Amino acid sequence: MNTARIGGRERAGSAYETVKNVLYPTAAIVFLMAAWFVCVWAFRPPVYILPSPARVWAKTVDQWPFLFGGIVATTQVAIAGLIVAVVVGVVLGMAIGWWADVRKLLWPPIIITQSIPKIAIAPLLIVWFGYGAFPKLIVVVLVTFFPILEACAVGIRSLPRSTFILAQSMGLRSGSLFFKILLPASLPYLMGAFQVASSLALIGALTAEFVGAEQGIGVVLRTAVGIQDTPLAFASILLCAITGSLIYVASMGITRLIAARISPAYVKRVA
Repeated sequence: MNTARIGGRERAGSAYETVKNVLYPTAAIVFLMAAWFVCVWAFRPPVYILPSPARVWAKTVDQWPFLFGGIVATTQVAIAGLIVAVVVGVVLGMAIGWWADVRKLLWPPIIITQSIPKIAIAPLLIVWFGYGAFPKLIVVVLVTFFPILEACAVGIRSLPRSTFILAQSMGLRSGSLFFKILLPASLPYLMGAFQVASSLALIGALTAEFVGAEQGIGVVLRTAVGIQDTPLAFASILLCAITGSLIYVASMGITRLIAARISPAYVKRVA
């Protein structure tokens, strides 16, 4: 009886947490939309300064093929760049965390690349590679790989040296050492870094598109600003916000799935 009662309380608590996780963000979005509507109703600003939600919605419906094609192109580049950044960040992070000489060799150029504004690099990439998707992909990788790299390096350096000695004495080599020792140790840092990187991926793609691109939501936004179509600009910005939020939520789900297979204890800590 006690076990059933405790299980019922746990299920009720889990359901309550689920409702809160849905209700609170929804309430925040409703509040922001209401504040936007009240500002337009109370101050009556010109449309080119602050359009009403109704005008933005009408513009979204009217220009949906244009907006949808742009956000799809940008999202594809952002996701592809994020995947490349994960691979590059994990490989370099493991190397930097494991070998001190590699860290001394690679750390200065990595810091230099992170110190340069990406919007200053984007024009050079366009000159070198044209207006296609490849320059945008490079910018996304440059924006997103550093948090992942640092997380892997910190995770490895946080392990006591005695752990490596014990693992090697037990016969763990190369792949086994990576999957059984190094990767689980870096996981708590890597999961948070991946979520941060996912929130930056769309920003990186937009940065490149503002400088120059053939297609993308950044091109739509740049065009809207150029012709002073503020409702279209608002529609582009809101679509970027929704897409970026969906990418971030998806990254949270992916990290939990991966963590559940590699380190179930991590899932329990963050649940």
